[in-house]
Amino acid sequence: VPTPSPSALQFATLWAISQQFALAVRRSSILTVAIAQSCALKVKRKRFNCDSKSSLWPTACRNSRSFLVCSFVEETAMWLLIPILFYSVIFLYIRHIYTYWKRKGFPTERTGLSWRFLKQVYRREFHYVSAINEAYKAGGERPLYGVYFFFRPTLLVRDVALARTILEIPHGHFDDKRWHYMQGYRKINLLEKLASIFSVQRVEGMFRNVEKVADHMVKQMDAITVGSEQLDMQIVLRTYVINVFANLLYGLDTNLFEPNDSVFKRYIQSTLRNRGINSYTFNHLPKKSSLTYRLRDIIRDSVGRREDGGIIRKDIMQLLVKFRNGNNLTNNSKLNWHVENVFEREKLLSIKKLSKIAERFLNIGYESTASAATLTLYEILQSPSIHKNVLEEIRQMSVAKKNADNTDNRLTYADIDSLQYLSACIKETVRKYPSVPYIERVCCKNFPIPNSRATINEGRTVMVPVMAMQRDERNFKDPDYYRPERFYNVTSGPELDNFIGFGLGASVCVARNFASLVIKLALVKLLLNLDMEYTPKKDVQILHNPAPVIKSKDGFKIRLKKYMNNTLL
Repeated sequence: VPTPSPSALQFATLWAISQQFALAVRRSSILTVAIAQSCALKVKRKRFNCDSKSSLWPTACRNSRSFLVCSFVEETAMWLLIPILFYSVIFLYIRHIYTYWKRKGFPTERTGLSWRFLKQVYRREFHYVSAINEAYKAGGERPLYGVYFFFRPTLLVRDVALARTILEIPHGHFDDKRWHYMQGYRKINLLEKLASIFSVQRVEGMFRNVEKVADHMVKQMDAITVGSEQLDMQIVLRTYVINVFANLLYGLDTNLFEPNDSVFKRYIQSTLRNRGINSYTFNHLPKKSSLTYRLRDIIRDSVGRREDGGIIRKDIMQLLVKFRNGNNLTNNSKLNWHVENVFEREKLLSIKKLSKIAERFLNIGYESTASAATLTLYEILQSPSIHKNVLEEIRQMSVAKKNADNTDNRLTYADIDSLQYLSACIKETVRKYPSVPYIERVCCKNFPIPNSRATINEGRTVMVPVMAMQRDERNFKDPDYYRPERFYNVTSGPELDNFIGFGLGASVCVARNFASLVIKLALVKLLLNLDMEYTPKKDVQILHNPAPVIKSKDGFKIRLKKYMNNTLL
């Protein structure tokens, strides 16, 4: 049996059953009705010698045992017609959906059923991201390939240049409606309005608050480092990232590395617990969960302290409150963090809407930043040459800072930004393990495909498989190997043009400067203060769910030793 394309396998079982059943029922129904009609006709004309229009015929037949048998056959045939019609409608409906791309003239996949898929479902080994990657490979050299996800015909884009054309087109054909917001009679895109929060100047102002959380992490690891002590760095870095979001996004001056009952620790536990359940979509909190209400209360308290109490803190919450009050966020000449409070009726966002925005930033940023930090450290420690290059760059920066005419030896944003090789490592991590493995957009109005007669109709879903593109040999040389040199001191080139790890067009990550600062600061603090050693294990797997995570029996555990002669931090 040929292996079908995995995107159609979501509904392949019902498709195959209904197809075979409808075919069998069609044949049996014709035979059943023919037998019933033949039997009834025989009784009417031969046994009773009656005319079908005679009024005496029903009375005669009623007294006959043969007529009862024929009536039973007729009633049975009538009741058989009900499931026949029901399954026929299902069959025709499914067939209409799964022939959409063929009717529109697009190259499409072959649907069917295989024991391989049933075995994966039974063993719970089926992964959505892997299925998308296999569908991408099945497309061959075609730039567009029609696939199916449940009842959704989806167009898979297999060319980077075409993906840029589709997602960067300025006429609103493929807008992300999740960030649309009605302000009076105007529709605005909140993501465009809030993008200035993560500008370089604003992120530089948040540097000390991020550094404070990184110091908490290093202090906690120093306290438990005893020679051969092992730590699961995946848990450590997840705690670090959620602590950064608690401090900067929700405005709490908290230390999650200390034992306490924090709502954010419960958030980590809930995401880890639900990771196997939410295998087809990004992890998110239910609309009416206890965590949602507690996070909303934190937002309400933080907003009240800044609007009524006049507290100024250089973090994301401060800028969200400024936007809520209609203050200008793009005035880079002043970089004013002060909130000009307005009347309640003049505020742009309610507390409920503001908490939803913060929760969305948390859901998107937490998983992606934590996975990128973990996998960057994982790849650095696996390769002795990369580890040596990163340490050498950090030590050169440290020596240059000591020799400078500056009494303050603390790190600055400029110091972190100068680590170009470490930046190349992060970029290579995002290429090989993109935190968003695919981008989905719904066509808002008909889009004629360039250099083609085909048209993407309104309401159709377009998918850009980011992970599959970043691991395609046509776009990158040796895509399965971790090589930061492909992005180190490179200003142009085909590999740089094909890099879409941070998204495209309206889907580009607006907080990439902030995420890069959080990751680089954590790695610099760890590598400067601790000698980390990791022994690669055979059972380690990188799974996308959908953000990449390290799956191993022992986790991502490393041996720690403290440097004795480090006076910088």
